[in-house]
Amino acid sequence: MVIFSSRFVSYLMLAAALLCPAAALQAQVQVVDEDTELPDYSVYYEGVEARDAGDMATAVALFTEAAENGLAIAQHNLGVLYFSGEGVPQDYEQAFLWTQRAAEQGYVRSMVNLGVLYYNQLGVQPSWMSVWPLSLINRGAHYEQAARWYGEAAGYDDGEAQYYLATMYHQGLGVDRDLAQAYMWARLAQDNEVALATQFLNTLETEMSAAQRSQGQRDYANWVLENRS
Repeated sequence: MVIFSSRFVSYLMLAAALLCPAAALQAQVQVVDEDTELPDYSVYYEGVEARDAGDMATAVALFTEAAENGLAIAQHNLGVLYFSGEGVPQDYEQAFLWTQRAAEQGYVRSMVNLGVLYYNQLGVQPSWMSVWPLSLINRGAHYEQAARWYGEAAGYDDGEAQYYLATMYHQGLGVDRDLAQAYMWARLAQDNEVALATQFLNTLETEMSAAQRSQGQRDYANWVLENRS
């Protein structure tokens, strides 16, 4: 099962994130010079305070204002709210819109969620296209987009994305079936303490030839050397 992350990034979570090593934020922070105007978080913080106080109408209005001004963290959280139906009517098309905007700015959690939306065909097409058999028309293209966005996030060492990408390589959804690649991404997800990765690896290894396992181990070692050293 592929699960949309309803992780809402609050003021405290953002503050903690800013204390993380720079490498962990490379997808979310742009290098700027002294003449570059930094994003204004003030409206967003007011929205977080309103949400914490239980005033969801004000929170959504403030998040929307910040999101429309291009703040990726606000776009991400607005996508989560529309997906979950917290403070707004549940609307997968709006969830997709705001999640996509944040993902395209390099916000890693939104990359993962965008992959989930594509994988499950939620909000990616008009509602009348979601009825079988019309929903079958674009399924292959949606799997390709899911794999693309999981791949983007996996490249930033996001464990959930790595696990989802491993399962897609295992099944051949959106990508050519490749057990060595499935092994590599699953090992990386296991390193990132994704709970399902170990069980998946155990199953995967029973399906792999010795040559595939050896290739997967080499790919894993090379990825770690290039990206974690």
